[in-house]
Amino acid sequence: MDHTETEAYNALITKWGFKTRSLLKISVARLSMKGKKELVTRIQLKSKKDFGEIEAAIFNFPQHGVFFHKGVGRGYIMVAGTVVRGKRKDKSHSANHPNNAVIHPASGPLKRHPKDWFNPVFIKSIPVLADIIASTKADNIFEVKHLKLNT
Repeated sequence: MDHTETEAYNALITKWGFKTRSLLKISVARLSMKGKKELVTRIQLKSKKDFGEIEAAIFNFPQHGVFFHKGVGRGYIMVAGTVVRGKRKDKSHSANHPNNAVIHPASGPLKRHPKDWFNPVFIKSIPVLADIIASTKADNIFEVKHLKLNT
């Protein structure tokens, strides 16, 4: 790709990234939970370039966004894919420690539940990104083949 095509490609990817970021913010804003305002304001988009062309779109947000998504934190942990009240005996949370699976259950009702704010946005947005990349890269592949056929 020449310089103008690369800039056009980068603009398309950046536009997709900003649209996806705003969809993530809307998704969080719809939830009823404490701390959502901070999460909405701190969702950021960064891009990684290689030879001037965007090769990765990175979405950064605070760690408590993952806790909201999974429904864990403050006395709630995930065990075998379900949220339970309790705490881990080993606070390292590393798979290398055998005591990591030992938990101390706590009594009381479950007040936290997973809030799926992240995945639905990407389930809708990734096909759009795939189409952008496919259309841009397919044109480039055609140009290379065309050049080979003419020589």
